[in-house]
Order: sequence, then C-alpha cells, then structure tokens
Amino acid sequence: MPSLSARPNINITTHSSASDFLSVASEALSLAEEQSNVVLALALKTREKEQQMQPGIASSARNLWVCVWTTKTSSRSTTVKSSLDFVFALNDNPFGGYPLFIWSGYPSCDLTPAFVEHRIQLAAMGLYKSVPSQRIFSVFGLVPVVRAFQNIWAHISGHNPEPIPFYSAKLSYCTKLTLQPASSRLPQGDSLRAAEVNDLEQVAALCHGFAQDSVHFPLEDKESSMQAFELIREKQVWVYQTCDAYGRPRIASIVCSSRSSPNVTSITKVYTDPEFRGRQFAKHLVYWVTQNFLYNESKEAVVLYVSHGNPAEKVYHRIGYAGLCGEPRPTMVEDWLEVGFQDTTRGHW
Repeated sequence: MPSLSARPNINITTHSSASDFLSVASEALSLAEEQSNVVLALALKTREKEQQMQPGIASSARNLWVCVWTTKTSSRSTTVKSSLDFVFALNDNPFGGYPLFIWSGYPSCDLTPAFVEHRIQLAAMGLYKSVPSQRIFSVFGLVPVVRAFQNIWAHISGHNPEPIPFYSAKLSYCTKLTLQPASSRLPQGDSLRAAEVNDLEQVAALCHGFAQDSVHFPLEDKESSMQAFELIREKQVWVYQTCDAYGRPRIASIVCSSRSSPNVTSITKVYTDPEFRGRQFAKHLVYWVTQNFLYNESKEAVVLYVSHGNPAEKVYHRIGYAGLCGEPRPTMVEDWLEVGFQDTTRGHW
C-alpha cells in the first residue's frame, strides 16, 4: 500500500510538450508498460511528431499531461525521494481529442480514499486552470480513480457525470507464456494480412460499423475514411479476407493496434461485419496478430480491454489472454471505467 508516512509533500507538474513530459515520467511508465499503455504509447507518438516539426513552428495540437508526485524526506536523513502517483493525460486527435486518460502507479486495492482524494483534487484544479472544461468529455482509468475524479470534477467544473458509464471493462494481456496453440486452420481460400490502400473502402466501412456499435463515439462516413486511411498508412490494421456468397473477395474482420510502446502493444479495435459473424474469423485474426507481435516484433505482451459481458471474452480467453472467463486474475488484470460528462464537446477514441 502507498505509504503516507515520512512527511509526504504532494505536488503536481503540468506539461504541454510530450518531450518534457516523458523526460520526467517515462521511467515510471516504462516499469508498468501494460497498465500505462493508454498514456505512454500516445505520448511517444506525440513526441515523435514534435521532433518532426520545423524549429520555430508551433504545433497546433492541444496536449496536456498533469503529473501528481509524492516527495518524501526521511526524518532521519535529508534524502529526498519522489514517486509518480498519477498521470492525467489529454491528447489531441483529428476527431476532437481523446478522453482524459488516468494512469496510476498503484493497483486498485491500494487506492484508498485517503490516498486518492487530495491528489485528484490537485490534478483536477490543474486541469481546470489549463483547459476549457468542455474539453473533458469523458475520463478513463482504474475504477476507484475514475469514481473519485467524477465527483471532484463535477464539483469544480459544473459538468455532471452521465448517469450510465460509457465503458466498463477489464484490462487483459497475452504473452508467449500464456498464448495457446492455434486451435484450427483457416478455411481454404481465406487469408490473413496487413491492410493495403486498395482495402480503404472496406476498412472504412468496418471502422464505421465499430464506431456505430460504440454508441457514444460514432463517426461520419468521411471521418471513417480518414481513420481507415491513417490506420493503413501507419500499418496498424490487419484483415481477414474471405469470399461472400457470390465468390467475391471480402474483408470480413479487422484488428487494429494504434497504441504501441517499446515492449507492449495494444489491440484497440476488433470488428467483424455482421454478415460474417459466427464463423470465428475474428478469433483467427486476433490470434495471428497477437502471435505476430510476440514472435516477429519481439513484444513482451499484447494488451486489450474486454468490456464486461462481451461474448468475445471467451474468444480472447481461448487465445491466451489472462484473467478472463472466471480464471484467477493476475495483478495487472483490473477493472477500468469510462464515465462521460454532460454539456461537453465530444471527441472520439
């Protein structure tokens, strides 16, 4: 449990540059790459874009990181020790920005009200002073942190939480040790591959379907095409190709991975066209993509969020994702929550 002894001094730092943020936070985030993926991967991508900017040209992106630190001075010495307790990350994207992502340096069982509330109050005030309150349309993080933040933010900003959470899920992971042997072969004529530019129209349609299913973050057709083009260009989307009833080649399923750090990557989108569901196409594709990351790209783990009650949990469990379907949960398999706020400007993720 995080200690409150030895005269702790709690303070925040704010960073509008990914390079600045990572210079102080990357060490702590890298020690927990599975849990920090939602913050670390986006920060690394943003830093890369910053480094590509021409000197003297300001970026139009609106990014902000608020770090909460505990600094302790031992009563028996002058040694100063700082720990990074929380990161509150707001990142830009072409669709109005991501939710507020919160990373915690501690597991949920250690996040007691006594430890959490004052730290979140400081971070919330830092956010309120730094960005328009309408920008924070939702918050995503470990359950006790989000529950505390939603109440504090509503009091500070006047934006009440939506009555029903946007997303409730558990974080799971797969490694070489947990990955199960492939259970079956592909049907003859079907294939698994990276998406290509010629696939743009079909990939865009599947991105659109995924967004419509999410309810809270739909995309227009043009936005779906933009998203699909970006995923294909960055080599972040893979497809299951089969033939329809008329023998025409069709992309039945997509898997996307748009968040990657040195040792961990995240599967961020899995979607199958309703016409092709029930034929295990997504299972084949998720397995193939997971195996590729672990063995061909030398990732130590692949992570994904599984919403509670999602029938696909059984699929991920059979592939080798840990802590699912009633199996004992390893420490990092925890419940995460997304809560939306009323009267805000909705972005997308």
